[in-house]
Amino acid sequence: MDLSGLPETAVDSEDDDDEEDIERASDPLMSRDIVRDCLEKDPIDRTDDDIEQLLEFMHQLPAFANMTMSVRRELCAVMVFAVVERAGTVVLNDGEELDSWSVILNGSVEVTYPDGRTEILCMGNSFGVSPTMEKEYMKGVMRTKVDDCQFVCIAQQDYCRILNQVEKNMQKVEEEGEIVMVKEHRELDRTGTRKGHIVIKGTSERLTMHLVEEHSVVDPTYIEDFLLTYRTFLSSPMEVGKKLLEWFNDPSLRDKVTRVVLLWVNNHFNDFEGDPAMTRFLEEFENNLEREKMGGHLRLLNIACAAKAKRRLITLTKPSREAPLPFTLLGGSDKGFGIFVDSVDPGSKAVEAGLKRGDQILEVNGQNFENIQLTKAMEILKNNTHLSITVKTNLFVFKELLARMLEEKRNSAPHLPKIGDIKKASRYSIPDLAVDVEQVIGLEKVSKKGKANTVGGRNKLKKILDKTRISILPQKPYNDIGIGQSQDDSIVGLRQTKHMPATLPVSGTLSSSNPDLLQSHHRILDFNTTPELPDQVLRVFKADQQSRYIMISKDTTAKEVVIQAIREFALTAVPDSYSLCEVSVTPEGVIKQRRLPDQLSKLADRIQLSGRYYLKNNMETETLCSDEDAQDLLRESQISLLQLSTIEVATQLSMRNFELFRNIEPTEYIDDLFKLKSKTGCVNLKNFEEVINQETFWVASEILRETNQLKRMKIIKHFIKIALHCRECKNFNSMFAIISGLNLAPVSRLRTTWEKLPSKYEKLFQDLQDLFDPSRNMAKYRNVLNSQNLQPPIIPLFPVIKKDLTFLHEGNDSKVEGLVNFEKLRMIAKEIRHVGRMASVNMDPALMFRTRSLSQGSTNAAVLDVAQTGGHKKRVRRSSFLNAKKLYEDAQMARKVKQYLSDLDLEMDEENLQTLSVQCEPATNTLPKTPCEKRSGKADTSPVAPRAATQQKQQTLKTNQALQVPAVSLYPSRKKVPVKDLPPFG
Repeated sequence: MDLSGLPETAVDSEDDDDEEDIERASDPLMSRDIVRDCLEKDPIDRTDDDIEQLLEFMHQLPAFANMTMSVRRELCAVMVFAVVERAGTVVLNDGEELDSWSVILNGSVEVTYPDGRTEILCMGNSFGVSPTMEKEYMKGVMRTKVDDCQFVCIAQQDYCRILNQVEKNMQKVEEEGEIVMVKEHRELDRTGTRKGHIVIKGTSERLTMHLVEEHSVVDPTYIEDFLLTYRTFLSSPMEVGKKLLEWFNDPSLRDKVTRVVLLWVNNHFNDFEGDPAMTRFLEEFENNLEREKMGGHLRLLNIACAAKAKRRLITLTKPSREAPLPFTLLGGSDKGFGIFVDSVDPGSKAVEAGLKRGDQILEVNGQNFENIQLTKAMEILKNNTHLSITVKTNLFVFKELLARMLEEKRNSAPHLPKIGDIKKASRYSIPDLAVDVEQVIGLEKVSKKGKANTVGGRNKLKKILDKTRISILPQKPYNDIGIGQSQDDSIVGLRQTKHMPATLPVSGTLSSSNPDLLQSHHRILDFNTTPELPDQVLRVFKADQQSRYIMISKDTTAKEVVIQAIREFALTAVPDSYSLCEVSVTPEGVIKQRRLPDQLSKLADRIQLSGRYYLKNNMETETLCSDEDAQDLLRESQISLLQLSTIEVATQLSMRNFELFRNIEPTEYIDDLFKLKSKTGCVNLKNFEEVINQETFWVASEILRETNQLKRMKIIKHFIKIALHCRECKNFNSMFAIISGLNLAPVSRLRTTWEKLPSKYEKLFQDLQDLFDPSRNMAKYRNVLNSQNLQPPIIPLFPVIKKDLTFLHEGNDSKVEGLVNFEKLRMIAKEIRHVGRMASVNMDPALMFRTRSLSQGSTNAAVLDVAQTGGHKKRVRRSSFLNAKKLYEDAQMARKVKQYLSDLDLEMDEENLQTLSVQCEPATNTLPKTPCEKRSGKADTSPVAPRAATQQKQQTLKTNQALQVPAVSLYPSRKKVPVKDLPPFG
């Protein structure tokens, strides 16, 4: 049934979906308060895990600044929890003897001194005794200012003992009479098995030298911490690079140096890309590995470089079609490889544009080059004067190609290593890889059967390097350690790049600084990748407006679609007599038609909402799209929020947020925190930081621009459902933005609109708000985030990340007694690793929701209720048995949502929003109401201004107290944001 052109309606059922949403909302969102459970235990009953939980929470508080980790751990082991329930309660009287050191965990207290002065102490502040056994007395009277003030208290004897034993645990390293490094003795558990010395401060030279020294069992992440944070105390990475090249010449240090370089490339490849000096360092290091016949290490290095390299766009212009190309190519699908650059003419524009030997050409002018014959590739390159070339460094496969060509030359006969034919693409084997890797990691040799692994077809090792995250480091399974658990572990938070979604199943029992970088060659590459199955649908029309649905994959070309369409329409003509055309209609009603190149791929992603694909007979000049059909296309391309599936909107918001989040390089957090200038900058970080503001004002703009009160209520309801689905996607960033938008004063003051909202949505909104309760450092949100059951991918609330890193940076000195405070850098690196793990697993739309499986579709799709254990129901979407038409409709909904989100016009001036709000509901009878207040009784007709201002100010102060990040404002902008400045969707 064609529903285009009908009045807009909400796509979600008013009854069924409401009940289902409330049922899902009743699922327990908040886990138990883990930190409070640990605090309420008697100190002697606390386990090592309890202490780690407390340590993770306490290290963010200013009172613990500049304390070493061992001191904080000891304090967490003996602290006692205390709660004062009522505001105004006297905690300490003037002249009262002090017997403990205390830290405020929640609420605030006021100290009134004898001279009349007052002082306010808030969360994270401390008071009480100093680290001495002398008697001390309270000066002034201390009272609680709010209800539920929470404290931790450490007895004077314990506080004095812990702080005074610091010096005894220190080991100082001196050179020429000066202290160059300080280490601290630590025990990470009570069994005494994990103890040793850990570096806490040192000179930059001594910290660099420690890279190739033996590390303690309690310090397994020193190398990773150094490689992330060296930029804060060294002016150039080449200071490290020169030392590594120098140490490589010492045979006793060679393996350690190689491990450091592998970790560096794997963790922070952006230090090398775009830096000529670092690129030369890498080339020199490769030459050294070849010279020393360390072939296995060289292979690992090439794998890491290929996996971490990013796509680059190179634009070249030729004076004419006959002009020769400034580069030569190798490979091709007929040889079982992609297209590679073999050489580039010195001094040419190609060199200036950044084209290098070993680059794989992925796309040229929109045409896919990953599965194309060399002759065809050359023909396309020669026949175009303007070349937009997408390339990626892939030395690993390039060297395999060179080796294969050399082998063929020796055999004097072409060697086609075909095992099977998948769309004219061959397979090839890498017989030596397993042996080389085993030589590196010292494992036993595998059987010959293990060596004969093959790599599937058309994308060659690109399938491995792009779809498998090549990790040089072992990672602990997520079901062993919670996301937020504080451990001095060996996990390195390797975030994925855009084209490497999967995670390697590498055992977590090894240290990331251990020489055994990999356990098995089977864990390096997945040699059993299967070809992509059709997962997209095109709707192809004929001139008589008949249409057929055609299943394709993203690599299916226009020529292949023509062949399938001829078959579907039961035509007898040869494929060459037909072509695929795209017809689109501009907003002004102008019909445009163009023939698509035969090799054009990604067809489902290219089509516009106001466009159609037509099968055109090349011998006829018929009109493909009439004026009437064009008007239908225009109507289809006009979208409003209430037409869109809430699940699909939440999905696209989450996909965009996750893409922005996982693209943030770990070094961007350091550059932003320490205000460092780097070549790569903090673009990804800034994009992710800004998206919460955009989404907040999107909510307000959409509501306040709607003049119809009933529709306005439906939009609010729509946003509450979107926030619910964002929660299910673990997208806390968008969830918070939507709640913030609904709580903006111009929206919250719409009393009459809010009163029309069904009571179940009031309760749902209150539950969602409750997650971001700012008390005790946003403890509820942190409990959910740190839950053992909450697995990646997770999109965290960015202001909280920023606040935690800011506290660590500003609360601890960067230099102590002239030495680099490496303990501070270690804590910051650990926090960044913790954040990076949240993006360590790719976000799959089919697995984004907690309580159901999501296919690529709208909520119009048929829904099945399946009984679950415990009486819960699970919404299961039809995916495997949906027909092509249904899949197409689902994909259309996804395209509509993407188009809608891309075309947003945001009003980010709060004064303009207030004006719109008053136009919606005049101020004479409106008051800002919370969902709990608005059904309490009679309407209040008193003036709005005084009460509205007070409530908004109180809410803002409460939120700011929790987040306390001056650099992060939830609503900083007072200007409209053009659509072009928004991060891209889809």
